[in-house]
Amino acid sequence: MRQFLSVPLFLTIASWPGSLLALDCAALTDTKVPFAVTSEVTTRRVGEAPTTLTRQTQVFRKGGEVTTYIVDSPAIYLRTRGANSLFPVEALYSTEANDPRKWTYSIGPMIDLTRGQPVGYSADMKSAGGKLLLAARMTLEILEAGTLDLSGCRFSVLKYRRTLEGLADGHPVSNSEELSLAPGLRATLASTLRTGDIEVTSTPTAISVDFKRME
Repeated sequence: MRQFLSVPLFLTIASWPGSLLALDCAALTDTKVPFAVTSEVTTRRVGEAPTTLTRQTQVFRKGGEVTTYIVDSPAIYLRTRGANSLFPVEALYSTEANDPRKWTYSIGPMIDLTRGQPVGYSADMKSAGGKLLLAARMTLEILEAGTLDLSGCRFSVLKYRRTLEGLADGHPVSNSEELSLAPGLRATLASTLRTGDIEVTSTPTAISVDFKRME
């Protein structure tokens, strides 16, 4: 089963069009202009050489909803929708277009976290037909506030740690992820996922408003 909360995909992007010459840093946070972030994704497994691939994340903000496409090729992507990237309510893998997955949580997406005080909650993911695919207990904790420089822009970010323990299709699943969320963009810019002997780190290298859109 694919877990849509933290899914490392492994196809290389050959190239992405885009120009940073006219990038308006203020417009990215003060308006709802769509944007794309290019990242280097490095996978490390104990006993093996690391691999690094390029990935694009496209973000569309409409009202209170954010739609994000994590794109590894023009035909293969993960689309999520929700109030922000920490609490998606729908996830769709492009190769399974007839089976959008639905997330439900025991808390709302607009929780107010205090540094050093983790918040625990339950999260379930179901198939389009209602089958329970994942039942998990999760913990979200804010670690620190900071800034991130990208393509000449500086963004305020909040660094979170999210842990997951539960059952996926009846099998135990466990992981921990550190995420750098930019509240002004309503998007996660960097992340490190650890599960078993695997670590996947996503490091942003560029942001642009000029890109080939998925929607």
